[in-house]
Amino acid sequence: MLEVRSSKTPATLRTSHVELRASPCHELVGRVALVTGASRGLGAAMAKALADAGASVILWAKHLERLKRVERAIRAVGRPALSQRVDVTDRRAVRRAVTAALRRFHRIDILVNNAGIWDGDPFVRLAPATWARVLETDLTSLVSVSQAVVPSMMRRRDGTVINISSTSGLLVHPEGAAYGAAKAAVIHLTRIMAVELGPSGIRVNAIAPGTFRTDMTADVFADRAWISRRRRRIPLRRFGEPDDLDGLVVFLASRASDYLTGQTLVIDGGASLVS
Repeated sequence: MLEVRSSKTPATLRTSHVELRASPCHELVGRVALVTGASRGLGAAMAKALADAGASVILWAKHLERLKRVERAIRAVGRPALSQRVDVTDRRAVRRAVTAALRRFHRIDILVNNAGIWDGDPFVRLAPATWARVLETDLTSLVSVSQAVVPSMMRRRDGTVINISSTSGLLVHPEGAAYGAAKAAVIHLTRIMAVELGPSGIRVNAIAPGTFRTDMTADVFADRAWISRRRRRIPLRRFGEPDDLDGLVVFLASRASDYLTGQTLVIDGGASLVS
């Protein structure tokens, strides 16, 4: 269980709402996590949460300077971190980066496949290039990164993979065909991976966030009318913030979820219940 404590310790998960001290089954001391798309938004928040729980963290993104800021924040809480500039759509670059990370840390226990992009094109105007770019980034790269990391987990018969999907993969959101299709595929791929990798001691689960305030959603949050309409459709009457994922990603990465695999956990303030 996660216990609410008032004292600050290295194994404390810090969020804007509460401060959570990790119980032994949640602590990630001695574990190594790789987070893709870690330079900002949800990826940066999850990387910091894993570090706060005790993990060493490997950070991937295309923008090295942004990664370095996240790395400095992680080092500030006393955890090792490594920033690697990686384009997850480049299979060779992915393999090279995994090799370098394993040389540095000797293991990767936790993989968070978070890198992704969004499109807002109506289906009839969806360009082939846009379709290909979104599918390559949001789906195919997940396969490439997992295939590069999972063999080392299989050799140790231990590991956990967390795939970041979206409620767009569960519900119909117009004007986002490529993104919705990719995220739906991530959910089903998560189930297949869980079945195939389970006998090797590897758990695979997905997180499906709803509407969160991030750099990727900045354009829609600029529309005040949209904000008002959308908030009324969320039972908790607020949008998600990046650190709302902290407890969930640590739970899935930790021994607390040792018997959980193949599942998609929705975190959307209840919006999908009434949509």
